Amino acid sequence: YSRNRWNSGHRGSNKADISNCRYPGHFYLLATGKNAPRSGRPAGTGRLSPQSVPGAMRPAFRGFSRIAIISPMALPSAFWILAATEGLMAAGYAVSFPFLAVYLNTQRDLPMSWVGVFLAFSMLVSSAAQFAGGEVSDAVGRRKVMVWSLALRTLNIAAIAFAIYGAWPLWFIFVVHPLGMLAGGFFHPAARAWVADQTPPAGRMKAYGFLRMGMNAGWALGPAAGGLLAAGSYTLMFFATALVFAVCTVIVAVSIKDAPGQARAPISTSGLSGFSSALADRNFLRFCVFTFTMSAVMGQLVVSASLYSKAFLGFSEREIGLLFSLNGLLVVAFQYLVTRTLEGRRITSGLGAGALLYAAGYLAFGYSPSFFFAAAAMVIITFGELAVSPGMQAMGANMAPRAAKGRYLGVHGVFEQVGKSAGILAGSNAIGFMSPHFREGPWFIVAAVAVVSCLGFLSLGRRLTPGQDGLRGPTLPPPPGETEPALGMPSAK
Repeated sequence: YSRNRWNSGHRGSNKADISNCRYPGHFYLLATGKNAPRSGRPAGTGRLSPQSVPGAMRPAFRGFSRIAIISPMALPSAFWILAATEGLMAAGYAVSFPFLAVYLNTQRDLPMSWVGVFLAFSMLVSSAAQFAGGEVSDAVGRRKVMVWSLALRTLNIAAIAFAIYGAWPLWFIFVVHPLGMLAGGFFHPAARAWVADQTPPAGRMKAYGFLRMGMNAGWALGPAAGGLLAAGSYTLMFFATALVFAVCTVIVAVSIKDAPGQARAPISTSGLSGFSSALADRNFLRFCVFTFTMSAVMGQLVVSASLYSKAFLGFSEREIGLLFSLNGLLVVAFQYLVTRTLEGRRITSGLGAGALLYAAGYLAFGYSPSFFFAAAAMVIITFGELAVSPGMQAMGANMAPRAAKGRYLGVHGVFEQVGKSAGILAGSNAIGFMSPHFREGPWFIVAAVAVVSCLGFLSLGRRLTPGQDGLRGPTLPPPPGETEPALGMPSAK
């Protein structure tokens, strides 16, 4: 309940979300299941005084700002449905798409360099949808964008499955796959903006961490299943993915609702002017630049790692799937612990540490003499991911004005997707042209870019406000709409 509704005499509801608690009366309601007694509220304020809180509740009352930020139960039930749905989507995606590069290279005899060009182009196409998805979600609501994106993606994946089954010409996959990436690209900025609508700034890194736990629970299961299916049928892999995405479309349509006042929010600018208005914030521009370089590093995990594993480490599809499953299991097991460890510290510090772990992990992977050594390198890479991925999402949301979260997160998503596209293109070509002469050479380049990203994030941290960098004061902050900058207001330089 907002301050105005509370002050106007409306009583609380036991469905209230503690993450939005601003006043003691809200906490009283959630702790007792009862409405706050009017006798305990000072006249004219509508607020509950500490003296009116039962004695046993006072220690919790004094610290309820902390509970509101860190408790998993503070998040609305729809958030957990979204997290589970993204986990299911990740499982379905991981059943087939990590093996698309292997299919094109081994079954259709497409050179590795061309595989990299094709997949990089597909991701580049999807980057346009990142901005459009965020911008449109500001206008029509997050839910509509998510539902339509998933529905179109489902049809697209089914078309790819039919193309593989019938051994249709490669040009069909070359056309359909980028279109699917374009449709799917609308989902993530809308979903991230929806999460930002539901959480205060200091709690977003943890919320995005929970979201990644759900995604990686699916990622842990999908590649192993896909590796087994690949031995028998690539067609079955993609049909299974299409079925999973169809189920996810129904779940989102039924379960996710937009936050009041968010759907159909007015947009002051659109198109390229909206893109440029977000980048007029110099600190946000710097953040996007280092997001690009870091995403290029992160983009090596699927395409480049799978191609390198198959061609130069001699791993089977099953072993490649197990490596990706290990990555997903580690995220599920340790994401919450890492997020708790980084809580109360600057997000940029976590991003810098994660970038260095990426550098060390990829170098170790390049020199892997066996599957077990590669698995150990994957552990290092994964701990870098645990720090970097939710941190970048949280910082993007923290730097965005409340009225333009979709736009800012969409712009950030463009840099992320273009960075991954550039990373895939450069990585696959480096493996194809450099590794036959200097096997580990491409991973030295990746490590160097990771170190540059580390230095960039640490430099950015000195320019941000504590709130933008994920810090919070000892007292309870006001609701998100009151702490975040208004549309068009630049962040601190």
